[in-house]
Amino acid sequence: MIKIYARTLVFSSLFAAIAAQASEGEIYIQPVASQYPAIELNVNVRDKDGKPVSGFQMKDFMLSEDLKDVALTGFETTDASLGNNRIDVVFVFDDTGSMAEEIEGLKNKTIEFANIIQSSGFDYNLGLISYKDVVNKKYRVTDKADVFKSWVSDLNADGGDDEPENALDAINEAAAATFRDGAEVIFVLITDATFHASDSVTSLTMHDVVNTLKAKNIKFHTVGPNIDQYKVMTADLGGTFYDKDSGQFQRIVTQIAGGSSGNYRLTFNSPRPEYDFTWRALELKVQGHDFDNGVTQYQAPSWVTASSRKDALKGGESSYAPHYVVDGSDSTGWVEGVSGSGIGEWLAMNFNKPEAVGKFAIRAGSGSSLPTTVAVQINGGEKRFYSPDASGQLISGEFDREMAINQFKVSIVKASASETGFGEVELYSGKTDRLIEPIRKAKEARMAHGIALELNSKGEELYHAKKYEDAIYHYKEAIDKDPSFAQAYSNLGLAYQRVNDYPNAIWANRKAIALARGKTRNVVSASSYYNIARIFEAQNKYEEALQNFYWAMSFRSHNAYDAGVARMKEKLGL
Repeated sequence: MIKIYARTLVFSSLFAAIAAQASEGEIYIQPVASQYPAIELNVNVRDKDGKPVSGFQMKDFMLSEDLKDVALTGFETTDASLGNNRIDVVFVFDDTGSMAEEIEGLKNKTIEFANIIQSSGFDYNLGLISYKDVVNKKYRVTDKADVFKSWVSDLNADGGDDEPENALDAINEAAAATFRDGAEVIFVLITDATFHASDSVTSLTMHDVVNTLKAKNIKFHTVGPNIDQYKVMTADLGGTFYDKDSGQFQRIVTQIAGGSSGNYRLTFNSPRPEYDFTWRALELKVQGHDFDNGVTQYQAPSWVTASSRKDALKGGESSYAPHYVVDGSDSTGWVEGVSGSGIGEWLAMNFNKPEAVGKFAIRAGSGSSLPTTVAVQINGGEKRFYSPDASGQLISGEFDREMAINQFKVSIVKASASETGFGEVELYSGKTDRLIEPIRKAKEARMAHGIALELNSKGEELYHAKKYEDAIYHYKEAIDKDPSFAQAYSNLGLAYQRVNDYPNAIWANRKAIALARGKTRNVVSASSYYNIARIFEAQNKYEEALQNFYWAMSFRSHNAYDAGVARMKEKLGL
């Protein structure tokens, strides 16, 4: 059975026209990063008539991630004619006023969506349910694309100024439907808002809905804002998260359709396995053939992540984001972002290499209360339960032996306050109570930032003197002192570019974007995306370049970004 794990500048480009097909056809690829750093790709290779192309072997595919060649670790061919070929696809649509352009786009792409699945030999049903604060268009299903398109045309995009909206009830209602025996069931949520949970609008929590869909083996994809909840849901349900502000969305509908009816499944390990929250561009080609479009992106997880956060739509700019649990300040911390006391919400630390840990401490923050009970999981293992000490300000524990830890996850089991969270989370190595290196470096960054500034300034001086290797050394020293120094990463990217080290140049710029905060965020992000775009353009990777020019424009207006978009559209025939 096939598995799938499913605004540019403006959201209207979400379903914009695809570039003209190359002579042999197209490749659609849909990445699944839920088992990162292992990645799965659902691949649909189609000829110029839209028919699936079979017969390729593992050796025929060439894959790159941010211009670095990647070896495949797994390969499988799939064929709808060899087994059950039923696919039931359900669109869960936010039809508030801000979604008018998406609805228009879905109208334009419905037939193409159905044609891609049908021409791949699949027997499909299309379902639709829409919502605002209430589920206002009940779940309906059809096997005719024209009927489905008429339902989409009837959607009325208005209201919804009082975000969040009621996505959970809509998903839950659709999941209660009866699906065809043996069908692969795929849900696609399309929204630009957060959702109500455990409040006066709905009694449901995200975890309730995830458990319901998981019990029915429903795959779940989200096109939405880049917030924790949507990424957690898709990862838990074997799906793909698409950032609504991503440049890849001009082909999102066809990507989902192609992934749903893919004829190959590939796996690989990222050549950069760091948990650094960066986006990665993938390009897939078939040796000796000229297929169009085999590009997409995925996002690596952050090394400190959570199931939700207060002020979720602010993302990393939220004053309650997960990274505050390692900043060394008593006045900051993570606060869960759901209604009520946050039962079931969690925070996790992921390490690039195993860290030896013997003890832990979770300290209270000034903006929230500690839970009354937490569950700690090591590397996804069994839960161990802990409660605060008599002061109510500390939860701590000591393991019976030092353990090699790749992931430390702590979940809220019981809580008495309406806002629950953690001020600082500390993991210690051995009997000496020495903080493990990733946490120690993160805490020391505030104190070392002055030194990092001086090193970065020296790097800039060397860069302007065209001493690029020396500049690289100083930028890396600045980053070693302050691993969160976004501007130093951006400068490092430029220096790598000058010495023609393009993969590292892309990586450094991506790190700058992932770390950019505060007043300089828009400038650093825009310029870094522009630098990435120019690198891809110089390599004739016009699809990837266009995506990054769009992303630059989403942060800041600049004639150079406009010109870049225009050049790439001309190259791609858009």
